[in-house]
Amino acid sequence: MYTFLVVLFVLLSFLMVVVILLQSGKGQGLAGSIGGGMAGQSMFGGRGAGDFLSKTTAYLATAYFLLAIIIGIYYKNTTEDIQKSLMQKQIEQQQALPSSDLPVAPIETAPQAPATDKPDNK
Repeated sequence: MYTFLVVLFVLLSFLMVVVILLQSGKGQGLAGSIGGGMAGQSMFGGRGAGDFLSKTTAYLATAYFLLAIIIGIYYKNTTEDIQKSLMQKQIEQQQALPSSDLPVAPIETAPQAPATDKPDNK
């Protein structure tokens, strides 16, 4: 499911780039360069190309942000489940070992200096 959402997200982003580049700006953009500027007018009418591409951009942007939120929530839930299962495995492994079977490290004491009965000659 996660892979499908990511592939859809990438395709949506490419589609959004194409639609944005087709919009005419101050220099008429790519929409004006197709067919000498007549392609957009003949297909959508005089102002129809700009309105259609603007609405399409708005819909694609909305879908893009919603899909980004959905992917983020899905990824967060997936990683939390993985972390919980790893923690549960560690707890089960610790509970499976009886405490008497665990090796005990020997306690070492620091060596002490021998006691002297001689007074200090200072």
